[in-house]
Amino acid sequence: MTTEAPRGLPADWDPDKVVPGEVVVPDSLEGYDGYGEDDDIAPGVVEVYEPGEPVLHKVGTAAMVVAATTGRAVGLTARGGGVLGRWFGHGCTAVSYLGWRYVRAHDLQEVIGGMQRTADWNKVTQTRHSRWRFLARAGGITGALNLSGWIALITAGGMDPVGLSMAIPPTGTGLIAGTVITAYGRYRLNRPDIAPGEFIADQDDPDSDEPFPLAMCQSPGQVEECVSRALAAEGIGTRAVRALGFRGKFWEIDVLLKGATVGKVNAAAAELDAHFDIKPGGTLTEPDPQAAAHLVLRLVTGNPFEDMPRPTVHAPNSLDITEAHNFGRCMDVSPLNLVLEGLRILVIGVSGAAKTTGVLRDLAEVVTACHNAIALDIDPVKDGLREFEGVMAAPPIRGNKACEEWLEHLVKMAKGRNIVRNRLDMGDTWVATRDHPAIFPFVDEFIYLSPRAKELFIELLRLAKQSGIYPIAAGQDATSDAMGDAIADSFTLRIMLAARWDDIRIVFGQGAAAKGYRPDRLVPAQNKDIKNDAGQSYLKGPGLDRPLLYGWNEHSRSAIKQAVTDRKAAGRPWFDRDTLAAAGLLHLADGGAGEQRVAGGRQLVVDAIEVMAQWGVERVRPEPLLEQLAGLNEDLYGDLTVAELRKLLRDAGAGAPVPIGDIDGFTNPRGYKLEALTVLT
Repeated sequence: MTTEAPRGLPADWDPDKVVPGEVVVPDSLEGYDGYGEDDDIAPGVVEVYEPGEPVLHKVGTAAMVVAATTGRAVGLTARGGGVLGRWFGHGCTAVSYLGWRYVRAHDLQEVIGGMQRTADWNKVTQTRHSRWRFLARAGGITGALNLSGWIALITAGGMDPVGLSMAIPPTGTGLIAGTVITAYGRYRLNRPDIAPGEFIADQDDPDSDEPFPLAMCQSPGQVEECVSRALAAEGIGTRAVRALGFRGKFWEIDVLLKGATVGKVNAAAAELDAHFDIKPGGTLTEPDPQAAAHLVLRLVTGNPFEDMPRPTVHAPNSLDITEAHNFGRCMDVSPLNLVLEGLRILVIGVSGAAKTTGVLRDLAEVVTACHNAIALDIDPVKDGLREFEGVMAAPPIRGNKACEEWLEHLVKMAKGRNIVRNRLDMGDTWVATRDHPAIFPFVDEFIYLSPRAKELFIELLRLAKQSGIYPIAAGQDATSDAMGDAIADSFTLRIMLAARWDDIRIVFGQGAAAKGYRPDRLVPAQNKDIKNDAGQSYLKGPGLDRPLLYGWNEHSRSAIKQAVTDRKAAGRPWFDRDTLAAAGLLHLADGGAGEQRVAGGRQLVVDAIEVMAQWGVERVRPEPLLEQLAGLNEDLYGDLTVAELRKLLRDAGAGAPVPIGDIDGFTNPRGYKLEALTVLT
């Protein structure tokens, strides 16, 4: 609806004299100067027309002015209230989040790089308690100040104790807190670059190139700036730095170098650790094999394997060496799956790196659960894998003499198996079955083998590729002097836990350190509570050619003991008769019982000497000797018969009973003399 009055022609106008689009001159202008002259203007007139006022203008103007003025005032008031409310709401959100981080000590956790040790947990717990105590004191002081204000209003101001005097102090405190929160909310909204976990905006000079700690970064952009500055500080130029993301315990950053190599980055790894203020060894690199200036940088802020679940042991004879089995996982959370068939494995790590209780125990748990594999536990100086005693193919092999004997057996088996393999038409390599199982000799502390034992092991390593015998060697270093020869590259899978710098080239090859393989930067365990990087390793083998960290499963000793009990009850495969016959070792053809009897006989001799010494006799008949032995160890000798006792002693070298003179009312019975038994030990 319009407020304008309808407009029409004047009442005295003659429509006949109006030409649309032309000027009209009415008759009243006849005689006007210029009228009637020859020109192109048609007769007409131009009349100045004064428009009329809108119908509602005079009535509506005052009301509209009042409404507009009032609306503007209300709008400004609402807008101002909304702005203040937005500031206050944002301030409350920020203060609440910062308070939660404060009482949970998240700032401390970021500084120490996560809680990896018991000491870290204790430190964080102490900090949390101290902060709660501080907040409790601050709350008490605030309450005391409000109470003091109330008392002052009553005594000095003469106000009524109930009512306004009670409301003024808390209201004032609330207004102060609200004002501060609103001002802080406005500050944060005006500084969008401030991260949620930061109290104030970073005051770092944007034109500065000084490195700053990784813990200060709260966004991918800040991480990119952090990495760029740290590399520049070490003289390493970059064309592009892009944060790929945070992977739970480490940042992953894509870097394109400018005028530098990946080797230069690795050479400065220790300095980069300091720039980023992360744990020593936390800067990891992975070069791009297709682009020399391209790499992925990983900055480790915590243990990437601390959330690995405890592994479960496998059922007896449920596995097969031709299938892939899980032994842990990679730092990128992909599983570490290995096919044991064909693997000849070298494990290098300093003391505390978890060679035996980590890698070897994992391997032995799987091997002794395979229906087509047997294992041997060989260790010249330490206790090896004794927790698997009873499911190995022989009792624990200890001492250099026994190690030489068994390595010689294995060399003979490797040679004999070439004949058996061809006779059974297995093809180019040994086909492992329950009747013809693969053999995995675990040789721990390899460097302590005698020169003769090392020679035999090296011969076995070079002969056994096609014979289904897959040696596994572990030691603290890999030099040719320690190993007897430069044989590291003869192993198909090489594992390096925390190790020496000198061993990297020997085990992984020339230039491996420059490519990112840095086991020398891993820290071994100090004790069972301070594990550091124990159980973490670099690998090189089939399908494993990236310099990433791999964490191994951690089986408990109690779980292994239960597994051994179950596997003994289910029965294990043993040396096959065909191999033993070809190797001239048929005395092992009874499933290892011969070896166990010999070992049992040796123990029996030791126990017999002990009971005779305690008894105070020099001669003894078999029957009373058996009674005394049963009293010494009921579990071991309680069910033994006299015939079995004689056989065990004969197998141990004591021979048959001999005449021992009149004793126990018998005339010159047969028995055993202490001096004869003592000679056997």
